[in-house]
Amino acid sequence: MNLYIIISLLIFQFTPVKNNNKSLNSRSKITIPQLNNKLSSEYGIDNGWYVATVKYHNFNSGTFSRYRLKVKVEYDRVTAIDFGNGGSVHSGYNSSGYFYSGGYLSFDKDYNGEITSASAKVKIIEANSNLITFDITIE
Repeated sequence: MNLYIIISLLIFQFTPVKNNNKSLNSRSKITIPQLNNKLSSEYGIDNGWYVATVKYHNFNSGTFSRYRLKVKVEYDRVTAIDFGNGGSVHSGYNSSGYFYSGGYLSFDKDYNGEITSASAKVKIIEANSNLITFDITIE
């Protein structure tokens, strides 16, 4: 009787188990559905240009100002601010000698989990070490 159990277990161990007509011990890859490229409120906001309230503060001159400007969002980060007069600041290489940092968005959501606004802070350090900040709110 013990020999019968041992032989049965050995046979069962090497027999492929079937599931939906596909062998579980096959070498095929498991496919995982890809996330949609378009960002939703569950993850953040879509890439693109948004009109935002921008609070400007120049620490050297003591200037505080508030504007409605276009900002560029890429992967939940403000990467550019367009001043509307041909001027702008942006992340990445620039020939003006400033250093751009920050811009990472944080989100306010309603009770349903939908994004109601997004905010970020961008810091610019100019070549002369002057600090300028932009507090950005997208509503």
